[in-house]
Amino acid sequence: MIESPDRTPLSRDFCDRPVLDVTPEPPGRALVRMPDDAPVGLRLTEGEAHAGEADPGSRAHRGRTARKAVMFGPPGHVDVSFGYGTSRRSA
Repeated sequence: MIESPDRTPLSRDFCDRPVLDVTPEPPGRALVRMPDDAPVGLRLTEGEAHAGEADPGSRAHRGRTARKAVMFGPPGHVDVSFGYGTSRRSA
């Protein structure tokens, strides 16, 4: 049986914790954006933890740029990157 995703909104405080505490919890949850015309939702299937500028594996490691600004702002924002080797075509 497939369980329904937990649709309880996560607070910004939820994300204002050490990355290794936050990362295991969101997979399986729903991420929903509410634009004016219709909601857009997806289920999170994995998480990746990086400690910002202190972590050489992070895209934020080399400093702030316009493209990476969300990584330097307040907690609770999402940075979405397009994974290496993936295709923009859907099945």
